[in-house]
Order: sequence, then structure tokens, then C-alpha cells
Amino acid sequence: MAASSEQPIRDLIAGVQDRIAAAFGIEPADREQTVAAMLHRGREAAGYWLQLLLAMGIATLGLILGSTAAVIGAMLISPLMSPIVELGMGLATGSPLLVMRSFARTAVSIAVVIACATALTLAMPFTEETPEIAARTAPTALDLLIAIFCAIAAAYTTVRAGSDKISTAAGTAIGISLVPPLCVVGYGIGTTTSRIAGGAALLFTANFCAILLVAVLCFLLVGYGLVGIGALERAELAHPDDDTAIRKVARALQSVFISKYGPALRVLMPLLLVAAVYAPLRRALIEVTWEVRSRAAIQKMFASLPQAAVRSSVTLEHHTVIVRLVTLGRAEDAAKLERELADKIADATGVVPTVDVIAVPDATALEAVAMALDAKEVAVAAPAPGLDVGRVRDDLSGAIARAWPTPAGPLLRWRIVFPESGPLTLELVHAGSALGEAGTMLLGQAIAKDIGAEVAVRDVPISLEPIVAEPGAGLTWLSAALRALQPVDDLEPLWGCVEVPKPPKGGPSKDTEAITAALRATPAFREGRMHLGEGPRWRAVVATSPCSRPAEPLPDGGAPK
Repeated sequence: MAASSEQPIRDLIAGVQDRIAAAFGIEPADREQTVAAMLHRGREAAGYWLQLLLAMGIATLGLILGSTAAVIGAMLISPLMSPIVELGMGLATGSPLLVMRSFARTAVSIAVVIACATALTLAMPFTEETPEIAARTAPTALDLLIAIFCAIAAAYTTVRAGSDKISTAAGTAIGISLVPPLCVVGYGIGTTTSRIAGGAALLFTANFCAILLVAVLCFLLVGYGLVGIGALERAELAHPDDDTAIRKVARALQSVFISKYGPALRVLMPLLLVAAVYAPLRRALIEVTWEVRSRAAIQKMFASLPQAAVRSSVTLEHHTVIVRLVTLGRAEDAAKLERELADKIADATGVVPTVDVIAVPDATALEAVAMALDAKEVAVAAPAPGLDVGRVRDDLSGAIARAWPTPAGPLLRWRIVFPESGPLTLELVHAGSALGEAGTMLLGQAIAKDIGAEVAVRDVPISLEPIVAEPGAGLTWLSAALRALQPVDDLEPLWGCVEVPKPPKGGPSKDTEAITAALRATPAFREGRMHLGEGPRWRAVVATSPCSRPAEPLPDGGAPK
């Protein structure tokens, strides 16, 4: 009775499917021909593998070179869409043979593309991450939605024979990305960059799941589940074939596919796959939304800054905010602006940012600094009345020369400080490592013994160690470099040797221009005691003589004559 009551419902569903199929020009005979062609196509391999390898090579080279045209060409050549659509057809019709053949071909294709892309990446003389690669490492739920629409088009090109099929297939191949993400996975493995490999793998998985699920649903909608798959499989199995293992697994699956719950299971499998990838894609979409809104809020803050702000850099990723700003003016104003920006960005983004505001002295600020330094020099306690300062200076000069330890580096300057209480103090400025507490004490004792009076020594070392950073860390490097090069502005015996990374073909970046402008604003550069040249990375070092191995001068006159 149950079977007889279900038959009218099945007939009604079949009638609806036939009407939908007829609306797209699909007849029952067309359905059987399509499935039979897929079963037969599973045994044709040479052309498929040639196209796949060509698509892999073009896509990998296009990604590394950043060529959008090459990547699109690889999408058009790639045949990887076919076995995935055929896998969906196998699930829709309940054909275990088609399912196993398509699944095996898809799995081997994925492994071959990743392995070959990895080998090709390792053979490349350079492996710089390009925008084409970066675009395939951060998929979101929107990419899944695109894949769903493209998968509908892919199913349409499979079941519809007509003049519009070629253009639709080409658009589908471009819209949904299969081989390029796999090549990016290989690139990530070849460069040992797990972030790139993982993001591209997620993008491919999302596209694969979308194609599979949508293909199953579309094929069922137009009645491919009504095809007599048993007779077609028997006809296919009558041909001699060498895929014995696939046939054995297909026979094992047959009992599952023809069971009462077989149809539901065949739809549930791709549905669960889509559900599994949706969670990370949804989180990625939330993160991207946060980044877009946060970046807009920060840029709005920058727009309201005074004209003294010459360059800014904003990094937003993994719910962290890093802001660097180069501004003209005094260090005190930069510190105040840094605190204000940190508070405003925290309110706008919901996270505590890292804010670094670098002050580049302009003419007004330099004059103020010079006045402050002059005032500091005068603010030394005066010597005791009646003391012959000239004679004391002459005595100390000889004593310092005799006691100064050569390994401490050249002595650049010394001066006498007369404190209100305590012994006379000598401030000794030298290039090299610090004397240390013991060295300072021994030097003071030696000088005191020589002149016959109590003397204290204040050690002021100037480091000769270079400040180095990679090309992408220029703004961070500038702050440390300006501090290290500060003694060059004050002491004429010192020189500053600076290397700027060689600019790309498109010319120097705005960050590089702002950094070099900050360096050229220093007194040492204007006085000809700082050399700016090109090198492999950012590098600044204080020297006691003109740069012995100057880098190639900057083409815009950055090096002093």
C-alpha cells in the first residue's frame, strides 16, 4: 500500500522535471545521451592530461609574473571542471561507476597540479608574491556565492546543446577559479608559506563544493535522476577496461546508492561539504568587512590631519591595526598626535592599535632644537671663583690623552662640567662601545692621579653599529636611524652613511620618497656629511671618516657632492 501511495507523488515529481527540462530544450533521449557520453569519456585520458598540464604551466607562470591575461588563458584551457561536473552527475543519477571514475580523476588531477606547480615554483629564479597570488589567498563567503552562480552556468552548459553553449562555458571557466588556486597552493608549498597555501586551498575547496552541490541539484531538477543508469552502466562495463580497482569500489557502492536512503545520501554529501567550508568563509567575510570599515575610518582621520603629515601607512590584518605616520614638526607634537590617534582608532575599530608617529624636523623645529641645545650648554654650573679654567683645561687635555684607552675608540669631544657639589666632571664623547662602570671608574682614577685632583668621568659612547631593515620596513627603520644618526648633526668628525633600497621599475614608493626627504632635512646632509646611496636594503651607520665604500648615489641627487 505504501509503495502504491508513493507512486502518484513520484509521477508528479517526474512530470514537473520533464516540464522544466522541456523548457530548456532537453528531451529524455538527450539525458541518456549526456550520461552515456560522460561514462564513455571517463576512459579518454591523453587529451585531458595534456590540457591540464598546459593550464598548470600557464597559470603558475602567470601568477608569479602577475599576468592577469595568462591566468585567464589558463582558466579557459583547464579541463578540471569536467570531472567535477561528472561527479555531480554520478551522484544525481546514482551511478557508482561514474562517481568513482570522476572522483579518481579529480583527486589525481589535484595532486598532479599541486606537485607540478610546486616543482615549477622551486625552479623559478624569483618568487615574489604578486597581486594575482594574493587575490587567491583570502577567500570569503562571497567567493562561495560566486562559485554557486558559476556552477549553475556550468550545469547549463553540460545539459544544453546550442549556439550559446560555447560563450557560456568560456564565461564560466573565467568566473570560477579551479587550476589557479591549486597552482597558488603549489606556490605556497614551494616557498614554504603556509598562509598562502592554506588560503588558496580553502578557495579551491569552496569552488569544488559549490560546483558539486549545485550540479547535483540542477541535474535532479531537470530529471537526470530518471535516467535508467543500470542499462547504461552495463553497456559501459561491456567494454574492456583496465580500471579494475574502480569497478570493484563501484560495485561496493551500488548497494548504498540503490538503498532506500541512497538518493538522500547522494545529496547530503555535497551539502555537508559546503556547510563545512562555509564557516571559515563566513569568518573571513566578517574579517574583511571589519578591515574595510576600519580602513575607511582611519583614512577619514588622516584626512583631517594638518598638512604637516607627509606620509601614512596602515596595516590591517587578523584584527590588528598598525599605523605609521611621518609628519613635519617637533617630537613633542608627534608624541601628542600619536596618543590622540591611538585613542581615536581604538574607538573606531574596537582594538588597541600600534601607532608610530615619526617627527621629521622642519625649519622651525630645527631652529627650536638648536636654541634648546644652546640653552642646555649654558646651563652648566659655573666654576668656582678664582679658578684658572685655562690652566685646568690644559692639564686635563694632557691627562686625558695619556689615560684614554685605545680600544674604546677615537675620542671625539670632551668638556668640563662644574657641578654645584661634588668633584669636577669630565664628559667624554667617543665613537665605539661604552666603557662600562669599571672602565669609567678606572679612567677617572688615572686622570685624577695625573692631575692630582679628584675627577669624575661621564661616558658618552656613540655606536658605530649599522641600523638595518628589509625593504618593506622603511618607516619602522627611519625612527631608529634618525636616533642613531643624531650625533652626526652635532659632531663634525662624524659621517652618516645611508643606503636606500633600489626602487622597482615603476620608481620609488611614496614611503621611500618620504623617508629620503626626512633624511635630507637633517643638518648633516645639508652640510655634506651624510651620504645617501642605493643598496639592497635600508642601512644607516655612523662613521668616523667619509664613507669608505659608498653605495651607488641616488639618481635624483641624494648623495652629497
